[in-house]
Parts: sequence; C-alpha cells; structure tokens
Amino acid sequence: MFREIFMEDFYRISDLVKHLPETPVVIDIGGNVGYFSFLLSSKKPGAKIFAFEPMPENMKVFTENIMLNGQLSGNISVFNKAVTGDNDGHIDLFFDNVTDNSVIASVVKDFSSQNTQVKRVDAISLEKIFSENKLERVDLLKVDCEGSEYPVFYDSPAHLFDKVQTIAIESHELDKEKRNTKSLIEFLEDKGFIVDRFIAENNCYYLKAYRK
Repeated sequence: MFREIFMEDFYRISDLVKHLPETPVVIDIGGNVGYFSFLLSSKKPGAKIFAFEPMPENMKVFTENIMLNGQLSGNISVFNKAVTGDNDGHIDLFFDNVTDNSVIASVVKDFSSQNTQVKRVDAISLEKIFSENKLERVDLLKVDCEGSEYPVFYDSPAHLFDKVQTIAIESHELDKEKRNTKSLIEFLEDKGFIVDRFIAENNCYYLKAYRK
C-alpha cells in the first residue's frame, strides 16, 4: 500500500488536488492504515477527512499514525467500518490470514481465491455517512475497497452523487456484466461526471471522475 500510494503515485496526487478547493471535504473508503489520508492532508492541510477501514489491524495502525501526527487529529476522523451501498449494521468481510494480506480483504466473496477466512464487521451505507455527518457537499470521494466499489456505487441512492464533485477509484475486473471498469465508467458518466481512466501496475484501473 505504501508503494502504491507514495512510490507508484497511483492517485496521481498532484493532478487530483487541482480539482479540490483549499479546505475540501473528503470521504476515504478503504482507508487502510491512513497513507492516502495523510498524503492528501499534506497537500491540502485544511481538508476534513472521514475515513473508513473495516480491518481492525489496519484501524489500529491508522489510529496510532494519527496520534504520531497530532496536528491531524482535528482533520481526520477514522471509523472501523466497511462501507456499503444499502447495508447498515454488519456484513461479512472475506480475507486472507495465511499470508496476512489485508490489502485484498473484501465484502465481495469471489474477489480473490486467497480470501478463505470470513469475519463479521460493522458496516455503514454511503447514504448514512452523508446523513450522520450532515454532508451537503463532498469534494472528493476516494474508493479503494477491493471489488466493493460496485455495491457502493450501484446500490447507493442516485441523488447522493449530485453532492459529489470529484471521485478517485481503484476499479477491478470481476465479471463481464456490471462489475467491470467499462460499466462503472458508464454509470459515472450517466451521473454527469467526466471520467479519465488509467491502467495501474497492479493490473487494475484508476478512475478519476470529475465535473466540468
């Protein structure tokens, strides 16, 4: 994850922040240990970030990293929850505890054959994130959740995306029906976004969706 964000510059951060105001409101879905949130905060110190990470091990490191960078404690709020399109409460999370590879953990059962273990985790819908935090505008929605991007987008109420200005997504090819990058791009374009697509070193795609 460190290599992907800092060395490979997966999110093309210098270009991404050009779409953001000085004090952006950000939802970070799939926060992992906080690298993206910290990187964005270094570029936009006034950012208000709501980060969500379902794996307890990652959540622990994320929280410790915030404590080590105390100036960020008022800017980043982190929640130990998986984000879904329409499911509040709990959800099954499939993961690999053989190689301790939390990066491929997913609520999508068929995301990876390595994810042979399952645990119940707290879940929150994207709609509830908006309502609980009284968000009328989100300047950046960042989504890196290993196949879970499809239920997050497809199962959320359409009106939520009217409040979103820019989206950064890691997308995966799961099937030839709707769970693929082409279908996701069509979905976003239908919501009024312009979408740029980039192939990444890990054979998935980075999508930057933005408004004119």
